[in-house]
Formats: sequence, structure tokens, C-alpha cells
Amino acid sequence: MKKNNWNNGEMGFTLVELLVALLISGILMATVISVFLMAQKIYTRGGDISYKQKSITNIETDLQNNLSTSVEVKLLNSITSTDVIAKNADYIIGIDDKGQCVEKIYNASINDFDTYPVDQIRDIVLNVTQTTTNEKKAMNYELIPQNLMSNLSGGIIFNNSKNLQLDSRFIVNGNKINLEINKPLFLVLKKAEKGN
Repeated sequence: MKKNNWNNGEMGFTLVELLVALLISGILMATVISVFLMAQKIYTRGGDISYKQKSITNIETDLQNNLSTSVEVKLLNSITSTDVIAKNADYIIGIDDKGQCVEKIYNASINDFDTYPVDQIRDIVLNVTQTTTNEKKAMNYELIPQNLMSNLSGGIIFNNSKNLQLDSRFIVNGNKINLEINKPLFLVLKKAEKGN
């Protein structure tokens, strides 16, 4: 009878070879999984930042468009359904009494305002400038985000300066108005009626 020789390699792998192969496979799998999870986290974070930045950019676009055509710019400490100025406004944005940035739109069917939270913006800073009495007024603004994103700042020249009714609180030695510090405070914009 012939004796089996386990060391000649004809019968398979040894226990040590299997353990080494499993160890190397485990290390490779752990590396691949960690790289995949890190890439997924970076992708998700990038998507979140992109969404937030896009939301803030949309708010800035709305603000610019409405400021450039406004004939009435008011600051109100509260927005109620009985407030004629607010009901006829084309655009309202501000900081409510809870410190949250919101947009408000009058809804005639319920005789009240629909409130839309703008959770990406922490504060809005406004500053009106006019160097001479004949020069058009300009408003500089800064939208300050909640998270570690860059502030969006810009300025707009009021095209309707002749007919512009500007809240007297804007003309305080050129000081900036910080909506978050003065909460609740809303910027209320009314555009010119069509045909005027």
C-alpha cells in the first residue's frame, strides 16, 4: 500500500497557505470598502453643498430681480394679513421671530401669507448708498449662509429712483441693516404697476 505524502503538493493547500491567502484577501477587501465608502461620502457631501449653494443663488436671483424693479422698499417688523403694504408686495424676505430666514407670499384664497423657510441662509445684511442727491440709490446686500459656504454679496442700482419710496430706516448715516440682529424684520418690495 502506498503512503500519502501531504508535503508533495498534490493534495492541495496547507493550512498556513490558506491563512495567509485569507489575510491578504481581507486586507484588500477592507481597503476597497474603505475607499468606496470615502468616495461615497465625498460625493454625498458635494451634492449637499451644491444643492445648498444653488438654493442660495436662487434666493439671490429673486432678490436682485425684485430690487431692480422696485418702487417701494419697506422694512416691517411683522407681516400680518391685515397689512396692506405686505398684501400688495411682490416679494418679501426676512428673518422671523425664531431667527429663521423666510420668504412670504400673500395667498388671497386663505387671506393670509404662505411662509417658505429658507434654511440655507442665516442672515441678510443690507446697505443703501447714494453719494449725491441726483445719483440713483444703490443697495448692497450680503447673504450669509448657515454652513461653511462663502457669503454671496452684491449690489443693485434702483432703476426707479425717481419714484422710489425707500423706508427711512435705510437712511441712517449709511449704516448697514442686519436683518438677523433686528429680528423679526422683513424686506418688503413692491414693483411698479404695469402701464406706469
